Amino acid sequence: MKKILICAVPFSDNLGDGVIAASLAHIAAMKYPDAKVEFLDIAGRVAFDESNLRGGGAFGVFQKLPSLLRSAIVFAYCLKNYLLSWRRQWQAAVADADLVLIGGGQLFCDVALNFPSKLFFLGRLLRGKRVAVVSVGVTGKWSYWGQWLVGKFLQNAAPVFYATRDVDSANNLHAFFRIPRSRINVVPDPALVCASAFSEELSPEKKWDVGICVSSLDALVMNSEYGGKRAGGSAEFFSGLAQALRAEGARVLYFTNGAAEDNRVLAEISERTAAADDFSFAVPKRPDDLVTLISACSCIAAHRLHANIVAYSLSIPSIGMNWDKKVESFFRLTNRTEFLFGLSPRHDELKASVLNLLRERNDPRRLDELQAEVIAGTHAMI
Repeated sequence: MKKILICAVPFSDNLGDGVIAASLAHIAAMKYPDAKVEFLDIAGRVAFDESNLRGGGAFGVFQKLPSLLRSAIVFAYCLKNYLLSWRRQWQAAVADADLVLIGGGQLFCDVALNFPSKLFFLGRLLRGKRVAVVSVGVTGKWSYWGQWLVGKFLQNAAPVFYATRDVDSANNLHAFFRIPRSRINVVPDPALVCASAFSEELSPEKKWDVGICVSSLDALVMNSEYGGKRAGGSAEFFSGLAQALRAEGARVLYFTNGAAEDNRVLAEISERTAAADDFSFAVPKRPDDLVTLISACSCIAAHRLHANIVAYSLSIPSIGMNWDKKVESFFRLTNRTEFLFGLSPRHDELKASVLNLLRERNDPRRLDELQAEVIAGTHAMI
């Protein structure tokens, strides 16, 4: 094995995706230490800090457009970039790859045809290559065209192995894309081994009692398989929780997963916060920054799936707030559903649970089992 190419979104501003990619590369290197592992970002990025459609003020307008128009805009954007640059870059990356890994993360999802369009164009370049789908999340919410585009990707790429990160995803892959259930393995999220993949980045001390991972609740709802109305009030929700915890003497860190829409909420909170309130703020720029920040917290509270996964991998207890089935699936997988709340629970309820969590520790046996499953399951496919 000379070259393994991981196709995902490793340079996404949502740094959880970068943690997944680095963890998957770490697992691959454990089996093939002499192989070259490279990344292909299916959003066309070649580095961090590149602009995206969510990064500017137009995102709010885009959210309000009819769904059909949003899908048409995204497909046209992807087609233009594929013809002008992606095809040439991707062909060069794929040409000498001995193995192409598609995953992990929620790549098989359909929000305005975003990933379906990108996977469709990538699949055209993978004919004849050895392809494996690894630890992907698969939504149960598809438009006609989204399902058609991903179906064409699977037809062109013709994966030799399929693995989803949870049972719900496996059932969805079977139901929507007619992949025989017997061919689909369940291999948990690669980021469960991030403590090993990022061992040199871990903080030697706990600087904060509680890390609050700030998110745009509207953006989460827009991307949710559950559906629902605009949530609103993101800054008020997170600042209220932080104030309640600070009143109990907790050292509180506000941070994000790096996503542009989440950073805007954090900036709004920062502008409203007086210096005397004694809160810390951090915006990670790279996946290792995110891991380092979380490792410096005694516990965290987060909506974002990979903030919770990173914390779990580092044996740091976390409170999750549920906005999508993938979050619910992770807390079921780790036997921690008692620490999962709704989208925006009452501050007093959350505060009490967070304070209790400071005295709790995750069950190390379950973490060891899941890490072993990730490594063994991935190695069996590659």
